[in-house]
Amino acid sequence: MIYSYMDSKAQEYAPFEPNRVKRLFSLLKPHLILNAHNIHIIGTNGKGSTGRFITQSLWENNHSVLHFTSPHVFDFRERFYKNNDIVSSDELMEAHSFLQQFDFMEEASYFEYATFLALVLSQSCDFLVMEAGVGGEYDSTSILKYDITIFTKIGIDHKEMLGEDIESIALTKLKAAQGEIFAHFQEKEVLDLFNRLDEICKKNICDKNGIKHINYLQKQDIHSQDIIEYAHKFSMPSFLRENLALANIVLQYLGVKLLRSRLNIRGRFEVLQDNIIVDVGHNEMAAKATLNEAKKYFKDLPFILIYNSYKDKEIEKILTIFRNHVTKIIIFVLDNPRVLEVDNMKNKLDMLGVSYEFFNPNALKLDELSKNLIKYSGSLELKGNYLVFGGFSLVENFLMWFYKKDSCTRV
Repeated sequence: MIYSYMDSKAQEYAPFEPNRVKRLFSLLKPHLILNAHNIHIIGTNGKGSTGRFITQSLWENNHSVLHFTSPHVFDFRERFYKNNDIVSSDELMEAHSFLQQFDFMEEASYFEYATFLALVLSQSCDFLVMEAGVGGEYDSTSILKYDITIFTKIGIDHKEMLGEDIESIALTKLKAAQGEIFAHFQEKEVLDLFNRLDEICKKNICDKNGIKHINYLQKQDIHSQDIIEYAHKFSMPSFLRENLALANIVLQYLGVKLLRSRLNIRGRFEVLQDNIIVDVGHNEMAAKATLNEAKKYFKDLPFILIYNSYKDKEIEKILTIFRNHVTKIIIFVLDNPRVLEVDNMKNKLDMLGVSYEFFNPNALKLDELSKNLIKYSGSLELKGNYLVFGGFSLVENFLMWFYKKDSCTRV
């Protein structure tokens, strides 16, 4: 029931209306028990892993905690990670049934409704870790009062919604700052905004709790003994190590010890087998970081990139980053209307002058492929080294294929 309901929400077009979620929350709030310590995570890259490092650490130190993250890879329940596991179907249905009591919930968009589900699910928790979706100032997660705001790396993404340059993108994120602030390494333009954060928040009346202090991640934080030992134990790439160090300075502020278990989240430089790495990423900043780590992991040996992307991403820039470091690019064909059409992708690859192939995991839309592409039968062999890099839709479909790859067709 919850899945069909959320599918219908996803198919609806709910025009952006910044005051809608605030109005709905004001109606719902009297029916909720909101006693958790709230942590807000805002940024372009690294939100999911930073939040999960914190969440697992809190749980290991005997605190009940919910981590709201997005999007999911396989199952909508993955967005709600509570007390060391994703929530059960029964618990999610209970939260859904609770919200369905209120007629005004029908107005909520997909992400707004997911946010309200997180609030219901977290009512018994000591901590609530909320990850912003897009932006910050008008994001539905910004309806709460937060004790801590964490800014992961801010880069250029979602330009159609947030602005054309890094300063305008950062500005809408920083307007959501509340409480004690913790910040990852940032570009100079973003740091300049941090230096004017009090002024920005007062002017925009966005500071609800009062900004107490800004804590910046330092190089020495990455080289602390705890971080070194953890990163070595789990062979952690540099960008995850930085996110771990950012999480750790938050944990130190809270008086909580760093987690001891492996990071429990899919698609973050995940080693499927010795020759296959899967990493979620959809912008230039992520592409550069992932490329550096892939080169180190494969010891500068050649590898093949498996890729696909939504139409609104900077595909040419991302492919250019990888072009001179891979032997070939394989476009993993996705049956998704948001993904760039096959012929348009082919045109971009032709212009880049890179060796490429298309792989269709389920033989859908074969007629869309240009006839001059060679057609194969059988499955993708995955011999050699492979990096799977792209958005959640690519990662989801690749992993689904990987675990049942005997029935695939290569095009």
